[in-house]
Amino acid sequence: MTTRPKLNPTAALRPWLLPLCLASVGAWGWACQDDGPDDADSSNGDDDDGPDDADGPGSATNDASGRDDATAGGSDVSRRDVLWSIGTGVIAPATAEFATQATALDAAVQLYATRGSEDSRAAAREAWREAAHDWQQLEVMQVGPAASSLVGTGGEDLRDAIYSWPTADSCSIDRAVVGEDYLADDFFVTELVWSYGLDALEYLLFNESTAHTCPAQVQLDGPWAALGTDELARRRAAYAGVVAGGIAARARELAGRWAGDGGNFGALLADQGASDSPYANEAEAMDEVFRAIFYISKITKDAKLGIPIGIVAGCAAPPCIGLMEAPFSGDAAVAMRANLEGLALMVKGGPDAATADGFDDLLRQMGEGQIADDLLAAIDVAIAATEAYDTSLQAEVAADPEALGDLYAAIKGVTDIIKGPFVMALMLTVPADGGGDLD
Repeated sequence: MTTRPKLNPTAALRPWLLPLCLASVGAWGWACQDDGPDDADSSNGDDDDGPDDADGPGSATNDASGRDDATAGGSDVSRRDVLWSIGTGVIAPATAEFATQATALDAAVQLYATRGSEDSRAAAREAWREAAHDWQQLEVMQVGPAASSLVGTGGEDLRDAIYSWPTADSCSIDRAVVGEDYLADDFFVTELVWSYGLDALEYLLFNESTAHTCPAQVQLDGPWAALGTDELARRRAAYAGVVAGGIAARARELAGRWAGDGGNFGALLADQGASDSPYANEAEAMDEVFRAIFYISKITKDAKLGIPIGIVAGCAAPPCIGLMEAPFSGDAAVAMRANLEGLALMVKGGPDAATADGFDDLLRQMGEGQIADDLLAAIDVAIAATEAYDTSLQAEVAADPEALGDLYAAIKGVTDIIKGPFVMALMLTVPADGGGDLD
C-alpha cells in the first residue's frame, strides 16, 4: 500500500548505533530502547507514555472496534494502533480459531477412545494436524495469558498447558499408561505439562510402537508387558481422550482471555492506562510483542532445526534426530511453516496488510519501508523452503545430515532482519534470553 513517509530523527544515528548495540548486548535496556514518543507515534501531539485519548481504544473518534478507520492501515499509524491491531486483529481471532479446532479435536478423539477403530484413529490424527497447525501460528503470539509467568509480563503459563515442546518426556506418558494415572480427578494438577498437551497427544495418536520409552532404571518392563497389545491400545486411546478434553478446556480459557466480550486482553495490550493492564507503558507492551515473535529465532531456527542438525551448539553428535519436533506425526516442516505464517500476521498486524496497522506500517512512515519489504519477502522465501519437504524432516536428516542446510539458511534470512535492522529501527529490546543469539 502507498504510505506517506515521515521524518525519522534517529535515521542519522543508526549507522553507528546498530554495531554499537549489537556489540553491547547488555546495554539493550538503555541504549537500544525508545522510552518516549517518536515520529512514529507522536503525530497527535501527545508527549507522554499514558493513554492517548485522541486515537486510542475507546476514544470518541474511534468506532466500536477501538480503531480509527481514518488511519487503519494508513500512513498516520501510532505504536498504540499497532498494539491494538495485533491484539484484537491477530491474537484474539487466532485464539478463537484454535479453540474451535481444539473442540473438534476433542470430539474426534473421544470417538476414537470409544470405538478404537482405525478409521476413528485416522480421523483423530487429522483433527490433531489441523489443531496443531493453528497452535503453531500461536507459538509466535505468546503475549499475556499464553506467556510464561517467569519471562512474560502478564504471563499465565497457558501455553505450556497446551503445548510444552521442547520440554517433552514420553516415558512419563508410558508410566501414566501403566498406572492409569490419567483417570485421576487431579491429573492436570499433579502431573507435569509433558504428560498432557498437543505433544503428548501426538505420541498417543501417532506412535506405532508397542514398546515403552523408559530407561532400564525405571523398571517398567514387567508391568508394560503384562498389559498386552489390546489393553495397551485401549489405554492409549482412553488417555488420549482425557488429554484432548484438557486441551479443549485450556483453548477455550485462552480464547476467553482475549475475547472482546471476555477478558479483552487485546485492549489491555493497547491501553496501558487501564487499571487492569499489566503493562506500565507503550514501550513495555511493544517489547512484549517483540519477545513473542523472537520465538522464530530461538525456537524455530535454533531449537527446531539448528541444534538437531549441528549448526547451533547443543547436539553432541549431529544429527540429533531425537531433538526434533513432531517425531511421531512427521509434521516438523508444517510446524515451522505455521510459525512463519504467524510471524507474517504479527508483522502486518492482520491478514490484510492494506487495512491492518502493523510493524510494516510503522517502518514505512519512518522512511524504513525497505526493512518491511525485505522482512516480508524473507518470510515468503522461508515459507516456500518449508514447502519443499513433504516427508518427515527426521527421515530427511537420517538420509542426509546436511539436507536441511538450505532450510536453515532461509529461516536465518528472516531472523537476521529481525535481530538487526528491524529491532534497531523500531528501538525494541531484545529478550533477556535472546541476548546471546547473534548468529
